[in-house]
Amino acid sequence: MKNILFYGGASLLSNIWSNYWRDRFNLYLALNRKWVEIEGTTSIQLSHNLNNLDIILKNHKIDLVINCTGFTNVEECEINKDLAYYLNGYLPGKIAKITSDLKIKLIHISTDHLFDGKKIKYSENDNLNPLNTYGKSKALGEQEVIKNDKNALIIRTNFFGNGPSYKPSFSDAIASYLILDKKIELFSDVYYTPIHVNQLADNVLNLLKIDANGIFNISSNERITKYDFGLMIAKKMNKNQNLVIPIEIEKKTNLIVRPKDMSLLNNKIKMLTKVDIEPLINQINYL
Repeated sequence: MKNILFYGGASLLSNIWSNYWRDRFNLYLALNRKWVEIEGTTSIQLSHNLNNLDIILKNHKIDLVINCTGFTNVEECEINKDLAYYLNGYLPGKIAKITSDLKIKLIHISTDHLFDGKKIKYSENDNLNPLNTYGKSKALGEQEVIKNDKNALIIRTNFFGNGPSYKPSFSDAIASYLILDKKIELFSDVYYTPIHVNQLADNVLNLLKIDANGIFNISSNERITKYDFGLMIAKKMNKNQNLVIPIEIEKKTNLIVRPKDMSLLNNKIKMLTKVDIEPLINQINYL
């Protein structure tokens, strides 16, 4: 059984992912400010200066590090640019240097926020053109990982799933409105290719089986709007779909500029692993 360390163990992605894998692997959650405990996993205190990361990796015989940490609030990234560039950019590079030196596999979780949104379904080879500090700092993170660990896997994605009470997900937020029969406004002109964390994790395993490295898009096959996603959830919950209200992103004047199309092309992983991605409507049923 492999020993896996989730760096950023209190993150939304780490929480959902570790709950899915906890019966299959020995999981360790590396935690900084927030302490969490998940049944079937081991929590470890680890500061962002990484002073003892190499010791932890050696002592627990870690085979795989999954970097889920990051500063993901787009508006806050503009306010705290230095922190954004450290957490999203330089920190992943430091982790990659350590994993490379110890010959431990690294999976770095990137984003679909790396482009200007002027085309449909971006491939791994498209030129990056991020529009805001969040996107720019995540682009730097990819570069730093590649520079420091040639064997690392970089995953571009946009995930959903049932989060913990302290960190509800986007799909949780939609469901919470619908449960109360409250209306929720969702963007009808912002496109993406969301994937459930379980499907994300399954596809990561497929890449690990063939010892893949480099950049991979792991996304759904379907390009949809945030509004369409809300309708899917309402349908799944047998709720009135009229509770989901379409709105254009320009109506939200307090938002930092962001791409209108973040959809990703997933042909590369499907061709290499010979495994298709489960239809999005089936993934909604996981909720």
